[in-house]
Amino acid sequence: MITAVRRKAIRRHSLLLVASVAAGALALSGCAGGGAAPDATDAGAGEGEVVDLGSMTVVTFLPLESFSFTPEMFAYSGGYFEKHGLDVQLQPVQGTSAAIQSLLGGATTLTRASTVDVFPPMEDGQPIRAVGTMAYKSNLRMISVEDEPIESPADMEGKTIGMGSVGGTSEKLLDLTLDDAGIAADSVTRQAVPVTAATLEVVRQGQLDGYIVSLDTSLAIGQQNDDAVVDHAGLGDAPDIQTWITTEANLQDEKKVAQIEAFLAAIQEAVQDVIDDAPNDFANVLKTLRDSGDWSFPALADDEVAADALEIYTTQTWVDADGGVSLLENNHEAWTTTYDTYVAAGLLEGGQDPAEWIIDDHVPAE
Repeated sequence: MITAVRRKAIRRHSLLLVASVAAGALALSGCAGGGAAPDATDAGAGEGEVVDLGSMTVVTFLPLESFSFTPEMFAYSGGYFEKHGLDVQLQPVQGTSAAIQSLLGGATTLTRASTVDVFPPMEDGQPIRAVGTMAYKSNLRMISVEDEPIESPADMEGKTIGMGSVGGTSEKLLDLTLDDAGIAADSVTRQAVPVTAATLEVVRQGQLDGYIVSLDTSLAIGQQNDDAVVDHAGLGDAPDIQTWITTEANLQDEKKVAQIEAFLAAIQEAVQDVIDDAPNDFANVLKTLRDSGDWSFPALADDEVAADALEIYTTQTWVDADGGVSLLENNHEAWTTTYDTYVAAGLLEGGQDPAEWIIDDHVPAE
């Protein structure tokens, strides 16, 4: 398990370049990224020279053992952060609440969090600001069995549903899903369970009706168990935006602003290169992640699960489904609609303007 990632010497890992738009061919390149974001240079540096923006810590809300964190992992192992002048340390913590507290306490400059978790402290007046969008929807999946499949919110009524932790993001999205379907939240019993393939046996035995897992885990369970039913069961329809957040104090610090902008530029470039590797079944991306030796988790070692996960992330998650905004750009309409939905569901008090919590100045232009 990766508990902390520290900078290595300038990497020689492969980055992706679009070799030919007409042919759609991708080639591996020594140390240059394929995105349009500029390098970290200024008038005082020589041509092509990278400005050293120093070290920054970025907290992740879970260990880096999932393709959900491909943007950070690929930007790190592929040398994108160094290209933009950053010495980035990725530090996992346990849960979004801990990540937000790390941000407010000054232990991290930047983190990302779901709106279901970050809107409440924003509404309470915490000095948190969203500076870029990482994901436009949730990728949680419901696992059940063929004998009693759960494929819609209606199928959950009167059932016992497992999740990694009661009171966390999964439960909040479950509540939103039930509310949207007009189903009483208290009609569904919640139980904390290990969100692994082993819990499927508990479902088979009838001690649990279904449980909520991450995309990576769901794909592996579906691949390995013929009787498993894998479905978003309405969870993917609940409004959930994953946003990069920082503090007002950081946005008043010129050095930290430069780091935030460089970080977002590196992430944008890395994600675009992952998208561009789709015709290759993401072979170049997977080679970079595997060969780096920085990461080790089951989905990364499985070609089929890895390609399936990245296909969903690159077509349904990190990009705006309507095509109205570019990578990392903030969708203000979706942001406001999400806030209003949470208010209607009773998750927020309401009466505030969520547009005040979002900043557009630091997302790089494509």
